[in-house]
Amino acid sequence: MIHQQPQQMAVTWVRLMVQTFEGAGLDSQALFSQLGLEHSRLKDPNATFSQDELSGLWQLASEQSRNPAIGLLMASSPVISVFNELSFGILASETMQHALHRLIRYQRLIGEAMDFSLVDEDGSHRFIINSHGHKNTLAYEGFDAALAIILGNIRWVSQLEFTPLEVTLFHPTPVNSQPYEDCFRCPIHFGHVYTSVLIAHNDYVRPSPMGNKGISSKHDLELSESIKALEQGALSQQVSALLKQNWQGQEPKIDALAPHFNMSKRTFQRRLKDEGLTFHDLVDQTRQALALEYLQQDQLSLQQVSHLLAFSEHGNFYRAFKRWHGITPKQYRQSLQ
Repeated sequence: MIHQQPQQMAVTWVRLMVQTFEGAGLDSQALFSQLGLEHSRLKDPNATFSQDELSGLWQLASEQSRNPAIGLLMASSPVISVFNELSFGILASETMQHALHRLIRYQRLIGEAMDFSLVDEDGSHRFIINSHGHKNTLAYEGFDAALAIILGNIRWVSQLEFTPLEVTLFHPTPVNSQPYEDCFRCPIHFGHVYTSVLIAHNDYVRPSPMGNKGISSKHDLELSESIKALEQGALSQQVSALLKQNWQGQEPKIDALAPHFNMSKRTFQRRLKDEGLTFHDLVDQTRQALALEYLQQDQLSLQQVSHLLAFSEHGNFYRAFKRWHGITPKQYRQSLQ
């Protein structure tokens, strides 16, 4: 069984998480180290983190801080200084409706490890946060954080004491629910199928005292350009997805892939180099990801996995896997059991 490709979150979101962890007295470098993550990735403006990596960080931070509601601390995070154009565009929105639609429209700039959506419901409006593309158990703390930071900014934009009709959270009722009551100040339903906030129509369409259509439209133009650049610049992500999707037990050739993107081989190589990668890097990364998936299929022998990954000799697969993960393929398979 081949798993769904994990969805990613931008490094800007992870930096907010780290600020929250350190504000709670935790050592963020130690958290990263315990999970086998490189703390230096935070300095790379193009870095992304998978939902499983985010969940691991939240779960460890919650455990070490002994604060099950640590995600709610994100409500006071300085999003304006982090998300720049997106933050200013939302803050200049004419109404809460415009702000939430803008958040959904430009969500890709934050990341795709969470799904934002809006649903009309009995004369009110429900903003939903969900997720997909993960293997491990989701950390509820991350969804607490997303909802808390969004509500905090909505209240700041409206400049009113905005109170939702209700909030739903997918985790069980905590031993101490007071932090949630203090943060959301409305009826809370735990153990729900998704995280959401229900907004009264009057609040949803009430003009914001900070709304400025001229400013928000200006930011929309810049945000649209950012989305366009993101789509055009992520050639390496497109290549990786294509490699994984079409891997047929033999190593792909650059001459066959470059025309797929309407590029010459030289242009294709230059574009990848601009993103700090080579075609060989992407083939190696694809092999690494597929190796884990194949090894989870018990019906495949190690020799068969080696063959599927297009290694000419089993010893080459053994050495490559140990370079990637520090253990042998056999040891990895045993760890799954």
